[in-house]
Amino acid sequence: MTITLNNQEVVNLTTTEIPYHFDLTIERLCYFLDISPKAEILIGSMKFMLTSVERLNEFLNRSTFANHPLSLLTKMRKEHIDAYGYTNKSDFTYDYYMDKRSALERLFQEPVHDWKMERFNTDDPERIYDTYLEQGKYSHMAQVALFA
Repeated sequence: MTITLNNQEVVNLTTTEIPYHFDLTIERLCYFLDISPKAEILIGSMKFMLTSVERLNEFLNRSTFANHPLSLLTKMRKEHIDAYGYTNKSDFTYDYYMDKRSALERLFQEPVHDWKMERFNTDDPERIYDTYLEQGKYSHMAQVALFA
């Protein structure tokens, strides 16, 4: 709704644009979105996914339309898998032998903790990738570890 006086725009009441914050941090984002410091899993996921000021601002802008920050993080994770995930087994295998942790983080788009890596019964990257495809490209690391 716009209020006008003498054909001049005075106030635009439907503005939903959130200003860009050049110095946005995870802590400030949590403050803006009223996320409790006790939400450790959510904050940990945010720290992994929102690694740049651009991503933090994107999350802040998109969170006004999301039901819950976790559902938005899940959606952004899937979008990131579609855009930057592995498209063939040979790339994953090469990266796995170069740096196992970063290859798994790129594949699953989630933080790779030691306890998650220890759940795998195999160290064969081809088997891990095949199991990942069988479980679905949005599957989580713990789920794939059960079957690989």
